[in-house]
Amino acid sequence: MSLSFANPAGFWALLALPILLGIHLLQRQSRRVVTSTMFLFDTLTPVSVEGRRIERLRNSLPLWLQLAAVVLLACILAGPRWLRRDSSQRVVVVLDSSVSMGAFRDELARALPAHLQTLTRVAARTEWHLLETDPARPTLYAGTELDALLAAAKAWVPHLGKHDFAPTLNVARGLAREAGVTVFVTDRRTDVPAGVEILAVGHPLDNCGWVGVSVNGDRWRALVQNHSATSQTRSWHIETESGASAETSLTLAPGQIRTLGGTLPAGKNRCELVLSKDGFALDDRLPLVRPEPKRVALAVNGDKSWDAFFNHLTGSLPDVDVASGTARADIRLEARAPAPAANPAEGRAIIFLSAPNSTTNLAGEPLAENNPLTAGLVWNGLLCKQTDPFMHQDGDETLVWQGDRPLIFLRGGRAERSLYVNFDVRQSNADRLPAFVVLLNRFVESIRAEKVSFERRNVETNQALEVAGDQAGPPLGMSGGGDASRAPFSPGFFEVRQGDRPLLEGAAHFADARESDFKAAETFDTLEGKSSQMAARNSRDDFLWPVLALALGALFLANWAATGRGPRGVRGGVAG
Repeated sequence: MSLSFANPAGFWALLALPILLGIHLLQRQSRRVVTSTMFLFDTLTPVSVEGRRIERLRNSLPLWLQLAAVVLLACILAGPRWLRRDSSQRVVVVLDSSVSMGAFRDELARALPAHLQTLTRVAARTEWHLLETDPARPTLYAGTELDALLAAAKAWVPHLGKHDFAPTLNVARGLAREAGVTVFVTDRRTDVPAGVEILAVGHPLDNCGWVGVSVNGDRWRALVQNHSATSQTRSWHIETESGASAETSLTLAPGQIRTLGGTLPAGKNRCELVLSKDGFALDDRLPLVRPEPKRVALAVNGDKSWDAFFNHLTGSLPDVDVASGTARADIRLEARAPAPAANPAEGRAIIFLSAPNSTTNLAGEPLAENNPLTAGLVWNGLLCKQTDPFMHQDGDETLVWQGDRPLIFLRGGRAERSLYVNFDVRQSNADRLPAFVVLLNRFVESIRAEKVSFERRNVETNQALEVAGDQAGPPLGMSGGGDASRAPFSPGFFEVRQGDRPLLEGAAHFADARESDFKAAETFDTLEGKSSQMAARNSRDDFLWPVLALALGALFLANWAATGRGPRGVRGGVAG
């Protein structure tokens, strides 16, 4: 069994030792005694005639008795306990995966060993678990070796923006159970479930960084923000593979956001906006690529009465080309009369109902089903005429109803999906209704997303990527070996390929302004009291405690007897 102390603060009582020694170093001040008996002078002559001063410490029994009493008192106050050989504990350490933690890696490397080594001393055996607050990531370490846990923590890289810690902390509490310890390592104060201790390793940083960007053709516009509590001056420039532009100075007031703009370098498909360095590096560089969206080819099939509507529709759809034939088209725009029987799926198309003029409005209010194409759209105010409809068949997915009539529906599987507009738009106000225009755009965008073709675009770090590939081809891969379903965690350029075929060239930039603000970062911990609790749980009281108490009482009595003046002992038994 090893010895521990339930109340280490009790050792502060040892500060009485130098105070006691100082008292014994003091000479008693001489006193004038008036007497008519001259033979008493030799007896009453004081040791020193010079008054109160420091003298050489003299060896005396009261001195040693009083020093021993102070030591025994400190030991009793510290609460000595003996650690049980069969004691064990489970400590679960949860690392905050927020990218702001990356600014305090050195502080984490110093604080984590110091605090966790304290916990190792309160149980004979400790089982360690290391998690991070990204629930999609596996456990970083599980075992009994503290050094292995610290190595895993050193290799860990925070990668998320603002997120919810509660799911992982609840899992950690379940692992630790009632008798264990859960430690959440973060960089600022935050609300945590009961029973979770916090180890914060942050401190305020003066930080300025890029917080957003948009690129339209050759023109870019970027936002830069001062997240500090004081005015900051930075410089910025543009870098390409062939060199860098001149530095431009920028002064920002506390919290100020400034918009910068310019033109992408001629002949270059990629560049970086670079801000001078500070304590947080992720928002100092903003990579950009010249956008190149996938083009969608449209084939138009309808009589002359539909030309105006189709011209207006194709003009409102971004990045589309009108194909000369249906064989080269990604989507067909077609107007047709209702058939006596339902048509089978006919490939990717938007099919509009063409019907004779009618004077009767459809009854009822339009109602939308829950579907990504209709999410958030309001259909109130849509006016449609009563005409013969397309025949509805089993398997069709209705998007919008009016009464019992499927007003807009999908037909066919993913590879041959068609959108049916089951009313004559020329006899309605649909082309002036935002919900209808947005739905058509969403359908075209869904076809664009599924098209296997090269594109170039700007994304945020860790953003989910949807890259269409050949189902029969090899798996998608990202440059640098990353996961092709997500943008890189750090700002930079990347490429997604399928074999030798490039599908996506991208630039990932950091834009989470909440993680760039370090004004609330601080250092503190709530582990001190927990260590004492665990020590008390895993140990038993010192069986010598009554002996120590009796010994202390005996020392007081011995000191009283040695001085003849009670517990107020003095140097050499003379001064009190």
